[in-house]
Amino acid sequence: MPILKVENLSYQYGAYQVLADLSFELDEGVIAALIGRNGAGKSTLLRCLAGWTVAEDGEITVAGFNLRRSERDVRRQIIFVPDTPDFYDELTAWEHLQFVAQLHRVESWQERSLELLEEFQLDDHRTAFPFTFSRGMRYKLALCMALLIRPSLLLLDEPFGPLDALSAQHLWQHLLDYRSEQRSVLFSSHVMPDDGSPDLFLLLRDHQITPVDPAQVTGILQLLNDA
Repeated sequence: MPILKVENLSYQYGAYQVLADLSFELDEGVIAALIGRNGAGKSTLLRCLAGWTVAEDGEITVAGFNLRRSERDVRRQIIFVPDTPDFYDELTAWEHLQFVAQLHRVESWQERSLELLEEFQLDDHRTAFPFTFSRGMRYKLALCMALLIRPSLLLLDEPFGPLDALSAQHLWQHLLDYRSEQRSVLFSSHVMPDDGSPDLFLLLRDHQITPVDPAQVTGILQLLNDA
């Protein structure tokens, strides 16, 4: 059974058709990269999949749960990290981790949180407020929160752009660990970490998704030229 099934999804922003009758599936234990030119609708698609944006037509099914009929069940399966994460001004970085850990009933969250903060070079900033962070630090904190929860399907919008090279490598290793646990990842990106290659490319062009075997791709530039 696929972890994600999208059928005939359509979304229109004003007079502009962003997605049109779009369909694809994503299996369990797969790392997929969503590729497309600026304005192709990558962020809109991810927001629709996460339930943050409501599509006009189509069906989204996650782990067997339909988003329209079982939104709460779907939200238990998905974590979405947007390209510009938002945080609570009154909570420190550590308190954000505590909040999501308690919300999702994560056991032994303190030890795991310390490991993630150290890995992403935020351990010296755990008592600071995220509104004082740089964009890269904010994205790292959002990643720490998502990786602490470990959902069945992780959605990431442009995760490698804000990260330094070391953090990008750490993130890629986490994605490989996800795959080994039969969890799935869908991320949009214009760049890839060194030696990183997804199991599947999903090319978004002309409002549609085309799956592409990585063996047929020499690089993201080739896919963007094809788009």
